[in-house]
Amino acid sequence: MELREQSFATGEVVLNYTEGPDNGPPLVVLHGGSGRWQYSEEFLQLLSPDWHVFAPDFRGHGKSSRGQSGYRLADYVRDTTAFLEGAIGHSATVYGHSLGGEVAVKTASLRPDLFRALIVGDAPLSIHNLATEEPTHRAQNELWLRLAGKSVDEIVPALQDMLVRTTVDAPSRPARDVLGDDHRRFAHQALSLHQLDPTMLRAVLEGPSLMLGDYEPTQMLPAITCPVLLLAADPRHGGILQEDEIQLALALLPEAQLVRVAGIGHPLHGSHPKETLEAITPFLQRVRQVQQIP
Repeated sequence: MELREQSFATGEVVLNYTEGPDNGPPLVVLHGGSGRWQYSEEFLQLLSPDWHVFAPDFRGHGKSSRGQSGYRLADYVRDTTAFLEGAIGHSATVYGHSLGGEVAVKTASLRPDLFRALIVGDAPLSIHNLATEEPTHRAQNELWLRLAGKSVDEIVPALQDMLVRTTVDAPSRPARDVLGDDHRRFAHQALSLHQLDPTMLRAVLEGPSLMLGDYEPTQMLPAITCPVLLLAADPRHGGILQEDEIQLALALLPEAQLVRVAGIGHPLHGSHPKETLEAITPFLQRVRQVQQIP
């Protein structure tokens, strides 16, 4: 299946995005922070036989242009709204992972007409107790800030030496010892960081109250009118969608359900594309059935 890269001008930035063949209703995949659309490449290939897939690079990420107005949640929301209006043209199913999930939630609350359905892929639903503020995660972002913009050859060894944990209670070990020196994740993330605008990570490190602004679940969630799937990664393996956020969302969202993926951490479809697709397929099938009802 061929994915074609194209560009879309929002009026503020030019977004690079990929698009698959028109095999069904539109499904848009939004990547996480410091990533690019290729994080989802295998996932998009699996979705493509039944969907018309789209996946943009956020501003300052991948091949998209840099954001002169900044990298706050509101900036990504403006870009995503323009993309859904202009590149898609009608309501779509949107899968947002991590930062992409936060962007999707906020966008859906402001423009519910642009959403046929929403999948929130292990994204925080409030500005409190965020995983990005947890010491290990913050140290990762500080390292990535130092690496952003450098050559791939410089970045790869630093990523191999980065301390990681296989589970939340396991000791930290160099990533090379966990994955092996030749794991493809190193080259992929190195290119993502090479292309990343470092200002994006500075915005993240300013903290959630500045980065996310009025990301308030009691205001956002009741305004979302489409069916929503909360896809929660395994907390023991680094999942960041918290239980109190899940219960609040299920209470506030007009039409929502929850799927937990045991044994799969925050990367979700990036590390386990087939298992992630299997987890969301019943929800997607219901969305398609509703779309086909005259």
